[in-house]
Amino acid sequence: MAKVQKSEVRAGIIVVLLIICAVLARVLGKLGYATVTFGLIRTIIYIGLYIAWGVSVRKRVIQLQVRRYLTAVSALMVFWFVVRSMKYYFIFNLDIIRYLWYLYYLPTLFIPLLAVYVSMSLGKPENYRLPNWILLLYIPTVVFLLLVLTNDFHQLVFTFPTGEVWSDANNDYGIGYYIVLSWEIICALIAFVMMVFKCRISPRKIYLPIIIMVVSVVYALIYSSGVQWMQVIGGDITAAQCLLFAAIFESCIRCNLIQTNTGYDSLFEVGTFSAQILDTDNQTHYAAANAPKLSKELISKAERGTVRLDKNTLLKSSKIDGGYVLWQEDITAIAELLEQLEENKETLAESNFLEIENYNTKLKINTLREKNRLYDLLQGETAHQIELLDEWLTQYDSETNEEKSHSLLAKIAVVGAYIKRYGNLLFIGEKTDITDTSELSMCLDESLANLELMGVECGIDILQNEKIFVKDAVRAYRFFETIVESSMNTLQSVWLKSRNAGEFIILHIEVECKTELSEISNISDTCECEDGVWCFTLRFEKVGEQV
Repeated sequence: MAKVQKSEVRAGIIVVLLIICAVLARVLGKLGYATVTFGLIRTIIYIGLYIAWGVSVRKRVIQLQVRRYLTAVSALMVFWFVVRSMKYYFIFNLDIIRYLWYLYYLPTLFIPLLAVYVSMSLGKPENYRLPNWILLLYIPTVVFLLLVLTNDFHQLVFTFPTGEVWSDANNDYGIGYYIVLSWEIICALIAFVMMVFKCRISPRKIYLPIIIMVVSVVYALIYSSGVQWMQVIGGDITAAQCLLFAAIFESCIRCNLIQTNTGYDSLFEVGTFSAQILDTDNQTHYAAANAPKLSKELISKAERGTVRLDKNTLLKSSKIDGGYVLWQEDITAIAELLEQLEENKETLAESNFLEIENYNTKLKINTLREKNRLYDLLQGETAHQIELLDEWLTQYDSETNEEKSHSLLAKIAVVGAYIKRYGNLLFIGEKTDITDTSELSMCLDESLANLELMGVECGIDILQNEKIFVKDAVRAYRFFETIVESSMNTLQSVWLKSRNAGEFIILHIEVECKTELSEISNISDTCECEDGVWCFTLRFEKVGEQV
């Protein structure tokens, strides 16, 4: 099982256990054991769950408007539970208690309305905004809320017997209550129908939110009937309905009724490969930061074959599922050589500068050969990483599970950053034997930034402006990558720190993982392991004043 899947299962188990604890706290309170204490514990558990769910939604849902509405739903649930807790544990004035009960209808009215807005935002661009007319639905919702809050003046929602205390223990229902309840049901049904209509996955997976909605309705009916066992186990309608609301939205996310993403477009955008992804209607969906705007005519030509944008740039394309990917290829070096050869050809018949021109041409050719040699060196040094990229990219193309796709992209980013930065170190080593610890720090910083995409906790504290040999920087970065690749599937945290030790610099690498790393201990200076935390050290000689 993948690491992401394990973390989801673990989180699900924790949530279930917390809910069981909350139910047990209610049962024990109902039986007379520390009623207030268990009630407050249950309140804290539920509020914590709703806050955690809201934070999770903000991290997972990519569409800005949907993310805001679901966050508002989470906040309304927390508000509902806070009001409910004040009503039962902190307020003793009967009039205030009654108005706190009325405030229950703020979340019960607005959560279904926000669900309608969420369903209308599905499948829209990230910057999509709802049309102004749909916001008019706020008007009846606010009116119904005011109808409930002003019930003491007209008793159209709740009625109370004459001469008795007005409370939720002895009320009856007026016509306003059924109007408010109908509005809530209409909004909920509209939201769910629209979500199902917009669903692009197999209909057989939609049963989960339907089941939860049915459970919510059945619960409400049983609760209204006043059955004794329900009053003991699940008699808190606030807790039950909040849980069911959250479960409905979460099931819609799990069934892809609410689309989620974890930054694939951002990862593509920061690339420097001048590429863009278009659908079959030639509409651009993703583009790298340096990708140019292309006309529809030019895009159509590129889809049929290679197009020359100018003398130094080719536009190429490749068909993918649902559209095309376009990218630019720089042929400056080849174009310059061809031009130079053409000039040499013309000069050959009339000029005595042939030798000079030939020399210049050879110089450029030798320069290109040197570049090719360096790239061949980099390819040889990173052959293992290139094979990993090829393997993971192949898996990514065939992967249909969104979480696994995200994990593969994160791994690709980690290895890609290593190839890039390792190449920089190799190129520096071709020019000089000495570098700065700041260069090593930048390499490690970029790798750690990509590791954080995998959920790995990272920390770094590297000495700056200390001169070291390039070979030692290469050794340190290669050793770090070996650790990461060996433990990538179980890696939890990485911490790097360097310190001065006389004529040497000591680099400490602390890794928390579940992978056995003893096989690579022989390429470090020291290696220790305690409770799944591996500690390695590497020692480098500082370059002194004499160098």
